[in-house]
Amino acid sequence: MMFIHFDLELWRATLASLGLAVLFVVSLYIWPQKYYRNHPTCVKQRMLSVLLVTLLSPCYLLLFGGRDTSLSKHHLLDWIGLKDPFSAILPLSLTLLLFSGPLYQQLYEFRAGLLSDYDSYTDVVLIRNLVVAPVAEEMVFRGCLAPLLFRPLGWTATVIILPLFFGVAHLHHGFELYRRGNPILEVLATVLIQTAFTSAFGAYSTFIFLTTGSVYGPIVCHAFCNCMGCPDLSSISQTRNPRLTWLVYVLGLVGFVILSQYILNCDNFNSLYCVL
Repeated sequence: MMFIHFDLELWRATLASLGLAVLFVVSLYIWPQKYYRNHPTCVKQRMLSVLLVTLLSPCYLLLFGGRDTSLSKHHLLDWIGLKDPFSAILPLSLTLLLFSGPLYQQLYEFRAGLLSDYDSYTDVVLIRNLVVAPVAEEMVFRGCLAPLLFRPLGWTATVIILPLFFGVAHLHHGFELYRRGNPILEVLATVLIQTAFTSAFGAYSTFIFLTTGSVYGPIVCHAFCNCMGCPDLSSISQTRNPRLTWLVYVLGLVGFVILSQYILNCDNFNSLYCVL
């Protein structure tokens, strides 16, 4: 396998990244828009589209890579992060700690399974949310955009800016809500909250990707977060012991903040982004 390197000017890297993000979103709308996004037919069509874009995205990345043997020290798969699946263990453990409160609520207070919102393990929405979406979105928005943006932006700016592509790519959900007749203010509020949440997760996922040098950590953390959803703080008052529930939330958050600097550390992984 040939070596490749990425050393684009910022404007070229931005346009290349925007092009792939637009291609990802447009692929969702190549089908006749007869159904709502959670209709089984629509889900299957869109899964097919994004999987195709995901498979083609490394080829897209090759268009912008240099092959100067004096500069190229890494294979394409190294840049994308298709290595060391066991590197996902530490980031997932840290994410579980962050969600200590919601996990306590769901499993102990409400005595409900993590997949209780789905009809069965073969539910196409479950497959989309927990398998296809995490794999496709992390491969495209982390594995393929990070190599383009990392050189011109640097570590910190990549963690901040790359998630904006990920967050904006979810804005089309607002169009679908509006098309279904939802009030414009409700649509705007929903889009704002969703964009903020996806951008925040995107920053966390990007940091995991750069630190571990592997896309597997972002994928499993993405799947877990999709499973849990956004924490519903308003439901804490409905638990049998709200004070204990709040305590678990706080301890999980504090533990996450303290341990993240030790767990998500370049010394623990073999990431090419830590040595560039």
